[in-house]
Order: sequence, then C-alpha cells, then structure tokens
Amino acid sequence: MPELPEVQTVLDGLVSVLDQRVISAVEGYYPGTLIRDPIIGAEPFPARMIQALRRGKYMIVNLDNLHSLIIHLRMTGKLVYDPNPEDIHKHERARIILEGGDVLRFIDPRTFGKISIVKTANLANYMPALGPEPLSDDFDARYLHGSIHSRKAPIKNLLLDQALVAGLGNIYVCELLYRSGIRPDTPGHRISQKQARIMVKHTKDVLAEALSVGGTSISDYRRIDDKTGEFQHFLQVYQKQQCPLGHDLANIRLGGRSSFYCPICQK
Repeated sequence: MPELPEVQTVLDGLVSVLDQRVISAVEGYYPGTLIRDPIIGAEPFPARMIQALRRGKYMIVNLDNLHSLIIHLRMTGKLVYDPNPEDIHKHERARIILEGGDVLRFIDPRTFGKISIVKTANLANYMPALGPEPLSDDFDARYLHGSIHSRKAPIKNLLLDQALVAGLGNIYVCELLYRSGIRPDTPGHRISQKQARIMVKHTKDVLAEALSVGGTSISDYRRIDDKTGEFQHFLQVYQKQQCPLGHDLANIRLGGRSSFYCPICQK
C-alpha cells in the first residue's frame, strides 16, 4: 500500500497536471470505486482545483464550486496521466477527464481504491479519525510517549495505527525501527522517553529521504508519469536478508504483516 511519501509524490504530480485546468468529468468503471455524496444535487463538473492537500494516505482536491475529491489509493491504486487516451485500461476503475480530452487514469488491480465526490462542507463524514502528521511539529517525543506509555501492543502495530500517527505503513515503520535500534515487537509501555525521541527523529528522517526520491516502488506503486520511485534502492531492512552491518535479519508476523528486523542491532 502506498504510504506517506508515495501519496505525497502522487499528489504533487496531480497538482502539476490539474493546475489551471478544468475537470470536465469523473467517470467510474467499476462498482464501488467512484462514490458520490448523496447530498450532491446537480453534476459538480466542470470545475477547477483551488487547493490540494494530503491527510495521512488520503489526497483531497478542493474545487472552486464547494465540492471536493477524496482519492485513496489503498493497496494497488495509481493515478496515471495520459494526454492521448484511447480505450479503457484492463484495470482502469475510474478516470478524471480534463477539458481538451486529457485524462488521469485510476488503475487499481485489487479494486480497493476509492475516489469520492463530496460536498466540501461534508468532508469530515468521509474521512477516518487520523492522528498527527509525522512530519509536523505535532508529532514529537512528548506526544508519542504519551500515546503509547500505557499500551501493551507491539510498537510496530502502534505506529501503524492511523489514529495514532497518520501516513506510516509497513515499509517505513520497519526502516525507522531499525534505525532506532528497537525491536518491532517491543510493547509500547516499555518504550522510554529517550527511545520515543529517537523514533520521532528517525521517522522524520526516513520519510524526508523517501520523499526526496519519489517514494518506494516495491510492486504496484508508480508516480503520476507511471515511473517508479527510487527509495527501494536505499532500504536497509525491508525485504532484505542482511542489515547494513552484515547481520542476518529476522522476519516475524505482527498484525498479519511481515516485520523485518535485526536481532543484533535492535534490542
């Protein structure tokens, strides 16, 4: 599933395509992919983007007619800009059509992704409860330690909880825990204030590094130009056999997900 760096990279590309352009329509080709707020009356298109932002793993595009698009890529979704569209792609579940005929294809083999068309005033009803953004000042050691100090769940599971911190996923949590020297199965209440400070630092560092190279392409993720990100070349433990120091890595299942860690570097 695309995580914060991948979603932000796609959003940046989306903004560059939609800037000063008119969206003439949004079409859905698979049941459940395109969701319309029931309170919408007349067709909300044509419309222009006036603002775009990311909240966790969600992209929100606010339009000039008090409507918004919420785009959630989920596991395998991707947006691909196509200035010369032809037939609908095999896995194309929806498309954003621009004035002049260009399109943004929403391609999603697993079909879990969603595009919602909602009244901007009704956005909160279509968004889950999300914690602070990990790159914001709100995500600091005091917040993290205060949120986990009484929790018995593994720290990896806690960091994946979008209500605790928004936008983190399996790849970057594995990476930041390795850099922090903390085992993924350490109970939250055993994390010290010092360890919380270290985790916050490495969370911000690894996300910033991934953003600088367009995210991580392991399987389906692509940028809006359908090219891969590059951070997969810099991963230290995720889907690796050895850590950078040459130690054999372990892989345990936590919350149904693979958790790569170094038994020597991470105590």
